[in-house]
Amino acid sequence: MAYNYNNSSNAYDLDLFAPAPKAKPEPKPEHRPQPRLVKPQVKTQDELKAEAAAMRVRLFKFVAVLTVGITLLGTNIALHIRNNELNNAIVEIDESLDKKKSEYTRLDSVLNAKFSPANVKEYAENNGMVKRERYHIVYFDTDKGNQIIAAE
Repeated sequence: MAYNYNNSSNAYDLDLFAPAPKAKPEPKPEHRPQPRLVKPQVKTQDELKAEAAAMRVRLFKFVAVLTVGITLLGTNIALHIRNNELNNAIVEIDESLDKKKSEYTRLDSVLNAKFSPANVKEYAENNGMVKRERYHIVYFDTDKGNQIIAAE
């Protein structure tokens, strides 16, 4: 048994299995309902007053919600502005701190250079100072023991 394959869409035409559409009977012209005019209802004064009061309440609620919304939006904008100002101040202080740190580092290196052993020795030699030798040391010997008597 050999199968014959082709690319036609007959195998997928499912409309062949659909039930036949039923024809809707057209209504006869005499059976159609005729439109009738309805008189508008006249509202009483109490109904008009109640409707106006309800409208004022809805308007008040709308204005209250709108006011709260605008207040929240304004507060949000003000807080963002304040946040930006504080961030700018922080950036300025950080820049100032970096300048101060670099100045401290420079001054610390200058101070360390001035008190280096080579500079101290050079300064001492320029001002007539010499390194202490053994012959510079004078010992005092007293007969009364270790006493120091101050001259008056």
